[in-house]
Amino acid sequence: MNDEVNDGCKRIGRFDVDFARRTITRISDGAFIKASRSETLIFTLLAESANKTIYREVLLADCWQGKIVTNNSLTVAIKNLRTAFSKIGEHKIITTEPKLGYCIRQLALIDDGSHPPKCNEISNEINSIDKSIRPLIEEQPFVIQEKKEILTHSKKEKTPRLCNINIFEIIVGITFFFATLTICYRFLFFIDTTAVEGLPVIYNGVDLPKPVQNSILDNDNSSISRWYAFPLDKSCNYYQLFGVSNGNFINYSSTIKQEICSVK
Repeated sequence: MNDEVNDGCKRIGRFDVDFARRTITRISDGAFIKASRSETLIFTLLAESANKTIYREVLLADCWQGKIVTNNSLTVAIKNLRTAFSKIGEHKIITTEPKLGYCIRQLALIDDGSHPPKCNEISNEINSIDKSIRPLIEEQPFVIQEKKEILTHSKKEKTPRLCNINIFEIIVGITFFFATLTICYRFLFFIDTTAVEGLPVIYNGVDLPKPVQNSILDNDNSSISRWYAFPLDKSCNYYQLFGVSNGNFINYSSTIKQEICSVK
């Protein structure tokens, strides 16, 4: 397997292999794994020779391309591939041939319909964010109540009780309306998808600052399927950053080297 192959993409059965980004993507639903250069070459060699046993010596020679490695390096690489594939539901992608090497069966490369396209994946993840920020939304009525009490105590002129209630109801309604719009803008309405060196990122359409991009690259690993990045305030570049790993959201905001921004 020569170096020219490593810079392109190749479709093998129901998978797309991107050698530049070092990803292996399941065509049916877009689920993918990230792998090292050698792990990507191992999968490609086994998949292109489906149903054939590839000896360990051949894999060591072809997939590390001139580097001196041991059998342990191949064992670790196979384990990493199996672990990554199991996270997207591919539990038996690589078969061990005892004392010989490894093999990928032709059946493992044929789409059996067990992984249909996940059309609602982004919607489900946004719903998960909604649950995580719901406490912020629920706190808003208390803020409004405090403002209402301050206005009540500072009011010196005597006005009819009915008029006071109407004014407060208007203030509460307007404040809650704009607060809800602000929160929805900050946390719910992701309007575009971009990529940071091949890594998928959902964001609000504004160019991501360099510190955010660096944080994504520094923290990326094979378990993270998607990133979410969004600003907390228009007046500064203070960003929140989440990674989606196995359906769970992990907050990486603290890893961004950004200026301190006071969010109102």
